[in-house]
Formats: sequence, C-alpha cells, structure tokens
Amino acid sequence: MSRVCAEPPVVVDRAGAVPLTEQITGQLREAIRRGRVGAGERLPSTRALAAALAVSRTVVTNAYAQLYAEGWVEGRHGSGSYAAAGPALLPCPLHRAAGAAPSAAAGSSPAVAAPAPAAGTA
Repeated sequence: MSRVCAEPPVVVDRAGAVPLTEQITGQLREAIRRGRVGAGERLPSTRALAAALAVSRTVVTNAYAQLYAEGWVEGRHGSGSYAAAGPALLPCPLHRAAGAAPSAAAGSSPAVAAPAPAAGTA
C-alpha cells in the first residue's frame, strides 16, 4: 500500500519570472529526485494541489503531464499519480553512440538533395 504525500512539497512565487507550471514541475521533479517524495508515494490529486496552492487546476494538470512525459510520475487515470523511481531512460534513435553510423535498415531517411530547377528556368 502506498502512502499519500500529506504536504505538497511545492511553493509558488506569483511575482517570479518563471511560469507557475514550470515552478511546480521543477519543484516536484527535485522532490522526487532527492527522495523527499519517495518512489511509489502518491502525489496529491490535481484538484487538491491546485486548491492548496491557490492556482488553476490546469496549471497543476500541465505540471503533472510534463512529469508523466519525463517519467518522474506514473499512474492510471482515476487511480492517482505516484512518484516513479526516476525518469524512464529510453534509447533515442536521434542520440546514437558516437561513431555509430545510421543504416537504411534502422529506418534512417536518405539524404535530401536540393530541388531541381523548374522546367524553363535557367
């Protein structure tokens, strides 16, 4: 059974230059990374966190969506959001090991040549 994060480890600065969504995303990411919010710990619902911070639910939903995309948060719709063990690091075809040449079999696209001049132009 997982425990619920009782206090949101987030403080927003409305006068700051950083957008609220980015503030929440960054602070939650750091709280999970540093272990202040443990892996498997349930995060506050978007409604609860929005109410606690007196911000729009959309701001919190966007922050959670970014953390889901980065792999810091996991869960199912209707079940809650939980801190993950860390970001899911998946191999990216755009970041190959140094010296590895892309192959046509790997799905790389061929080099694109400059377009040919239109007929009748010189």
